[in-house]
Amino acid sequence: MPRVGDEVSITDAQYDALSAGLGGGASLLVSAPTSTGKTLIGWWAAASALEQDKRVVYLVSHRALASQKFEEIQNLFLKDWLGDDATALVCATGDGVYDATMRANSAPLAANILVATYEKYLALVSAGGPPQNLRDVVFVCDEVQLIGDGSRGKHVELLLSVLKRTGWHQFIGLSAVMDDDGAVQFSNWLDLGLVQTATREKTIRIEARWANGCLMATSTPEGNLPPAQEPHVKARDLNEMIRELLASGKCPVIVFCMKVDDTYNFARKWAKGQPEAQNILPPIDVDLDASLLGHINKRCAFHNAEMGDDERSYVESLLENNQVDVVFATSTLAAGVNFPLGSAIFSKWKRWNFEKKMPVPIRRDEFQNMAGRVGRMGQAAEEGTVLATAETARDLSELSELMDFSKQATLGVGITPDDFGSLIIQLFAGGLCATKEQAFALMSSTLSAQREAEKGDGTVDHWMPHLHVQIERLISTHCLIDVGTKFVVTEFGRAVARAGIKPESAEFFLQYLSGNAQALAPLLPTPENEGHDDDLLFIFAHGSLLAPEFDTVGGAATRFIHWRLGNPGPVANPRAERLNGLLFERPWVANPHAANGARVVSEWASGAARAELEEIVPNIRMGTIHATARDVSWLLFAISQVISSASSPTLADEAKHPILHSTNPNLQLIRSFARVLRRYSTRVAFGLPSECHWLRELELKGPTKRLSRKQIVNLHQYGLSRPHLLMDGSPQYDAVRQAAVPSHNGTNYPNLIRDAAKNWKVDQRRHYRKRHATKAKSHGCDSEITDLYEMKGTELETAIRAMMKDISVVCSVLDDGLNQAWPDLKIEFTLNGLPSDVVAEVKSKEKETSLVPLNDVTEVLSASELAGLPTHHCITVCSPGVEPSVPTSISGCRRLSVVEIVDLAEAYLRIKDGNLSVPDLYNWLTTPGIALTEDLPFNNA
Repeated sequence: MPRVGDEVSITDAQYDALSAGLGGGASLLVSAPTSTGKTLIGWWAAASALEQDKRVVYLVSHRALASQKFEEIQNLFLKDWLGDDATALVCATGDGVYDATMRANSAPLAANILVATYEKYLALVSAGGPPQNLRDVVFVCDEVQLIGDGSRGKHVELLLSVLKRTGWHQFIGLSAVMDDDGAVQFSNWLDLGLVQTATREKTIRIEARWANGCLMATSTPEGNLPPAQEPHVKARDLNEMIRELLASGKCPVIVFCMKVDDTYNFARKWAKGQPEAQNILPPIDVDLDASLLGHINKRCAFHNAEMGDDERSYVESLLENNQVDVVFATSTLAAGVNFPLGSAIFSKWKRWNFEKKMPVPIRRDEFQNMAGRVGRMGQAAEEGTVLATAETARDLSELSELMDFSKQATLGVGITPDDFGSLIIQLFAGGLCATKEQAFALMSSTLSAQREAEKGDGTVDHWMPHLHVQIERLISTHCLIDVGTKFVVTEFGRAVARAGIKPESAEFFLQYLSGNAQALAPLLPTPENEGHDDDLLFIFAHGSLLAPEFDTVGGAATRFIHWRLGNPGPVANPRAERLNGLLFERPWVANPHAANGARVVSEWASGAARAELEEIVPNIRMGTIHATARDVSWLLFAISQVISSASSPTLADEAKHPILHSTNPNLQLIRSFARVLRRYSTRVAFGLPSECHWLRELELKGPTKRLSRKQIVNLHQYGLSRPHLLMDGSPQYDAVRQAAVPSHNGTNYPNLIRDAAKNWKVDQRRHYRKRHATKAKSHGCDSEITDLYEMKGTELETAIRAMMKDISVVCSVLDDGLNQAWPDLKIEFTLNGLPSDVVAEVKSKEKETSLVPLNDVTEVLSASELAGLPTHHCITVCSPGVEPSVPTSISGCRRLSVVEIVDLAEAYLRIKDGNLSVPDLYNWLTTPGIALTEDLPFNNA
């Protein structure tokens, strides 16, 4: 409870929510302006859930807000409420799924508290069939007005429709900008109590300045005053207005810009007249633009989507620490994230509309949300001040409408028939319907359908033809099978739905691989052939940017390539020229956006430095590179999932996409690309060569927990990307580490990195073993898990045989002392009534810091031939782990998989949980490459 002295001091919205039964489990929609303490209402609901041993799901609108809430949740709940169990808190966004230890988490729905974006949570709950156990979950849905967003609202609405059917323990919706009619419709739709507060807790005053005076609008705790004219003429020049606000002590000042370029230009003009007021040394892990650092030392900054994530976070930290007086920002700094802003200026409040070919005012809800960033609870200023200017009488009239806080924008429409293409597959694949009638009934139950019906004859029967068209599309793309009485989802359809992509995108990649796999094979690295890994990555990055996700094939585009990437036309691209014959689309110059984007993304994934990357395409910046890389990474990961699951040998051909039938001579080659694309997805996501990925897992015992990309790239350039070199304590390697990542601000990074490398596998195994031990105890298989982690040599072979026996899989000894140089084990799976044996070699090291090298990993291939099993799939089980260079080196080994003990233990316990089948295990183990926990399917039931 917030207090003033000894007295509890809560806002009207908080009081009304408690009065409406928040603490007693009542489900509510809380509609109140910014600065009314809605976040604390969410925390109260979460605390109540934890007291009752319920789970909490906190849904947010975007990645940055998820990161902020995840950090807040750790501070609030981790120690006192969750016993310092960092695995109990999970964050899930398009960037990945990780717990509070910053390690990947593959079972987020089991977390005590899950923070997720709406789209990511929809993908999670639909991945393994309809969720059955959400009645023990408390949902806190922030910025829930997103349901009316023309672009993203359809996914939010579909998710809430699913949750409405499954039920919940408690549902708390939070919104600052929902109009009265929209709030009533939304709360009635989900059967929520409605808590509405019309006034703010602190006063905010908006001035519209024009040639003949000012138009003033004020929102106070007592009510909203309509705009009133004041004849006094005030400054309208941007820099003069900034100086005016700073002189009155209303800082920091945020200047809202409608264009990214304006944030740079206005910041440069302001900084030009300012003296250097500080000498800030940025953290070593922040890759900072040189011009931004110059601005910061003059106490100003810019903030926009073209900046890198670390840059934006750094600017935000400077604002929180009062080290910046003025920040020039797009709406990236206004989307729900709470910062101590003293005042705001709208440099413009109109955006260019490409359809109308003219600037038009921004939406009222966007204006009010941006203006509401000032005058917030916890800020020192008595009131918030917002300035805007108008050039004409018409401008003034339009601006006065935006300024009137007594009015709010009408809730938009989330779902229309145009959206059915991306939604219907989710309904069928998630097991929510099996017939046209059931699908139509579910779509008719959405809020958008109810609102559409109210506008017409009371029905949405006119939606039915659109539904039929999309069902026929799903049949034609092999996602559905019509069996007469119902539709059956193919594994290809389920994989497409889980991945969240268009079926046409999956077919685009499958058709390419089927026709080009033989030509690509020589590029895959093998133990005998170095291959051309970077060339392959470029080919698939280029293909990703040409995929239907970026055009209108199969429906509206789901992703967009930034205009700057293609603006100069095709830039010099030696790799594209050399690989032109192998590209998805030829000639490469035909699509400058894809060619330029592929060059930038592939060089980013190879560890290129910022300065090099930003020279490739004129005016490109790190934020654009990050965004493009995220889209490419997302699609590559999605395609890898589709190939892996939809090509499983456990499936009958009739259940597969035709390209994946066993009669396709290139099937095994196509299948070998599943984990290659998974690895490329990780490379592209983090901008690192494959052999450097393990460095992201190092846990530093210093001011920062993880190494930044910049630090990892430096270590790689100095030849320190192999564990035994990084942990070498000799004077020679001490000096190399110091040169690569020098000490900074009193922090001895070279020593921290050396110690972290020594403890890398120890820390990792300790983390997973603790989690696995807890789960094993509930299944009565403690000894099996203990032996998997502790045993070495032949004793580890015995432990693996015992584990397999426990899940009813026969595992026999091949190397019995009489047949030396044979593989250690034969694992005897039976699939579709036929034997499908796998041979396995077990490799272990006595020291926890020692890893299994490439030669040991591949030994099983020759051993299987000696044993007369030359066509069997081979597995090498490694303890404690495998050298980081191995995944790349075995990319072209079509019948070899490698699995570490931690991942094998996870798969075993998933089977014990009932969340993994033995056929799933077989498919996971026999997909060529490294078998990772993140690749295991998860059943929600």
